[in-house]
Amino acid sequence: MKQFTEQEIKKQMDANHCTREEALDILAWDYDIDHGDKEKGAPTEEQKKLIKKLTRGERKATGTVKRERKVDENKKRVFDWVRVMFEGMEQNGEIENMTCKNEAEISFMHAGEEFSIKFTKHRKPKA
Repeated sequence: MKQFTEQEIKKQMDANHCTREEALDILAWDYDIDHGDKEKGAPTEEQKKLIKKLTRGERKATGTVKRERKVDENKKRVFDWVRVMFEGMEQNGEIENMTCKNEAEISFMHAGEEFSIKFTKHRKPKA
């Protein structure tokens, strides 16, 4: 075991508000970890499970934040034209049970079968 100086012991006692024996234990523990005994400071299996559970919980908490959805006005305008056309078809009895999801999808039934149309605005290719 390494011999620690009085200055190191005093510094540890002041930092941790502990007795001389506790300060020596802390210094010995730190020395062992720093010089090869990595297992001494490694978390136990229970601690590993707790760490995993706590970090997973933090991720879920951040995922629940609702963000305001940006509406693309050009896409919305074109989608509205298509929606009006399908509403006309619904009024004429050609389709039924028409539903719209945002500016992205129209679902309907025709001849007893379900259909959906996904509306995609393509991005400009990067130069």
